[in-house]
Amino acid sequence: MALVLKLTVTKAEPVLRGQEHVWRVIRTLGAEDRRFSASQVVSVSQEPHFGAVTTFLRRLMLAGFVERVDMGRSANGRLEHQYRLLRSPEQTPRVSRDGTIERPKSARQQMWNIMRGAAGRSGFTYLDLTVLASTEDVPIAANTAKSFIQEIKGSYLHQIDRGGPGRPATWRLRPARNTGPLPPMVLRAKIVFDQNMARIAGDVIATEELA
Repeated sequence: MALVLKLTVTKAEPVLRGQEHVWRVIRTLGAEDRRFSASQVVSVSQEPHFGAVTTFLRRLMLAGFVERVDMGRSANGRLEHQYRLLRSPEQTPRVSRDGTIERPKSARQQMWNIMRGAAGRSGFTYLDLTVLASTEDVPIAANTAKSFIQEIKGSYLHQIDRGGPGRPATWRLRPARNTGPLPPMVLRAKIVFDQNMARIAGDVIATEELA
């Protein structure tokens, strides 16, 4: 008989690094036309690599999201460039080294965009996702759309039509689950379970299942 475990994830301290978090820091520091420096971003984000922040800022500048305005002194008295935020989209910009904006090429991202956007408000089927979410670079296969719906339906979707013979079910994103621009991640976990103690031994290692 297979062992079924129900895992409860408790609130943990967030990791204050990575481009997603750094972008949130930049948007906060640069709100209302305020100036900010790379040192300020590093100090708030706790990103251990100063170069990672300056590289990200350089790419954002090439893509037109920020601009250098003047020189100013950091908290330790060092002169450094000050930046001004020009554009502040909610979703983290993906910018290549030459400043080219990289469009999302994730099937789940594309389907999530449809689910939470105007096209999904009246409901959608897996067939709708294959048509509306497909792009030339990333076409959405029927099985991919079906799998994503199955993976998130219990937590994120409300069924508004059960469907029938030759007619797929219709779903709608729960308003409370429209949590932001990034799609939910479906994780596969490697767990060591001690049957004698009925508890997990060691850390739970989870990796994302890519569509």
